[in-house]
Amino acid sequence: MKSLVQNRRRVPAPRRGVVIVLTGLLLVVIFAFVSLSIDSGRIVLTETQMQNAVDAASLAASQEITAAVYAAGQGQGSANIDANSDTVARARLMAADIAAANGVHVDADTDVFFGKRGYDFNTDSWVTQWNQSPFNVVKVVARRTDADLSSPNGELPLAFGWAVGRQSVPLQTTATSFVEARDMVLVLDFSGSMSDDTEISAFGRLGQSQVEASLDVMWDELRDSDARWPDKPSVQKWLPAFGGINSSVGTYINSSNTDYIYGQLKLGEKKSDGTLKYPYPQSGRYSDGSPKNFPTDSQSESRWKSYIDYVKSNGGTYKRKFGFRSLMNYIQQNNQMTWTESEDLWRTSHYPFTAVKNGASLFLNFLDELGYGDEIGVVSYGSYAVWEDSHQDGEVNLDLTSDPISDDYAAVDAIQRRHQAGHYDVYTNIGDGVLKARELLVGKESDANDTGHSRYGARPTIILMTDGNANRRPNNWSLPGSFQWKDWTDFDGNGTADYSTSDKNIQYAFWEVTKAAERGITVHTMAVGAGADRDFMRAAAFAGNGLFISVPGGSTIAEMEDQMLEAFGRIASKVPPAQLVYEMQSN
Repeated sequence: MKSLVQNRRRVPAPRRGVVIVLTGLLLVVIFAFVSLSIDSGRIVLTETQMQNAVDAASLAASQEITAAVYAAGQGQGSANIDANSDTVARARLMAADIAAANGVHVDADTDVFFGKRGYDFNTDSWVTQWNQSPFNVVKVVARRTDADLSSPNGELPLAFGWAVGRQSVPLQTTATSFVEARDMVLVLDFSGSMSDDTEISAFGRLGQSQVEASLDVMWDELRDSDARWPDKPSVQKWLPAFGGINSSVGTYINSSNTDYIYGQLKLGEKKSDGTLKYPYPQSGRYSDGSPKNFPTDSQSESRWKSYIDYVKSNGGTYKRKFGFRSLMNYIQQNNQMTWTESEDLWRTSHYPFTAVKNGASLFLNFLDELGYGDEIGVVSYGSYAVWEDSHQDGEVNLDLTSDPISDDYAAVDAIQRRHQAGHYDVYTNIGDGVLKARELLVGKESDANDTGHSRYGARPTIILMTDGNANRRPNNWSLPGSFQWKDWTDFDGNGTADYSTSDKNIQYAFWEVTKAAERGITVHTMAVGAGADRDFMRAAAFAGNGLFISVPGGSTIAEMEDQMLEAFGRIASKVPPAQLVYEMQSN
């Protein structure tokens, strides 16, 4: 029989106080986690505050640069922002002030950096070179890295640092903002009205004496150009006189008989070799731009008689007055002004076209001085639009076809200057100009492989200029039924359209502006002279998120010139607002 002691269950020994010990240990762990979460939250909150502060400080400093660039466009200071400029000093102080307003210390001298952002074609990327001017990049750094916790840059103290064996942590945040480079297309009006201010018909608007002076300048410019025939380089085109055409006012002949006037002006006289003494001074160009040769006698006679027919039927002061002024007026008329008829008109100061050319030259010079990596192309329009990416005329051979939006400002300038009013024809197809500019920038919508010539990361921009009203559109085009004017022209935000038109030519132009805007293109507009459609141009700029500039013209050509230069300066200096970027390559 087993013992009762052996059969009795063993009773565990008492473990009093174990729960208290475990609870204490657990509370320590919990406290450590709580303290860590509190300090982690403080770290995140402080970093967020610092990041917000440097974001705002960097943008504010960049705005000092864009403000200086805009002022330079108004003729106030230089567009080239470098380390010694007052703009940089102001930008440093602005960055420090804005950071302080957000409760963060930034040292204006050591925590604000400047550089130049540009496109590297070799790597197909945008690269920032620090301390390289002209500056268009600003980096602001906020530091809390000093071991001295009483310093403005002192590390962030930890409330429960003793729990993790650390009293403070270093923090640093950085923000970089830049002024975006632009890929721009100048869309220029090459229609016939672009010479209206230097024609006799402008007597009533500008005054007879001013227009006469302009016609005299045109004659002098052609005489001074020493233009010669391609096949007879020893022969000048523009002689001191052409028979009886030997003065500015001209020879008055009271006859309606063209052959009689031709004889009286001695335009049929011949030299000893049997050729005409006074060949008509223009023979035109071929479609590729190359000049035609010395005209035959029959060609000269036909052209002189066309001039005679024009002058004898012309009304007003210069009716039947055959001289330099009426000849200059004649080559600005209708088909005579095209480059296929009058190859040397581009050499003359005819307005407002010359004011546009001079303004475009100023625009390009400004971009060159600015040095922000902007690139530029040119589209012209008459009854149709043309990419002006090459030009050869027997004197120059310019070719930008491989890079039609180019930083070769000199070549772009030379191309636009060697054109004339009514260059291709006399009409005004604004819509086709915008279409061709859009395709040049971002490609044709119908071709998925066509991405255009705008660089990734550059702001695509159209600058649309006209002195008149759209009067051409594609055959059978009509505004889509789904189009809503209020979606594009609600200026005051009340839900209704503030601009619309029933003119289909203008509708087409506006439609193309909206298509450009849908592709992310900014559209600036410039309405020149009294005849321009300002309502349309203002609405187009609104739809394209751009700047509208009215160039009213004036009582003198000099006023027009000044206004045009100011307008192009304003647009050139209208750089995009600065924007933040968080990862930038650096050299």
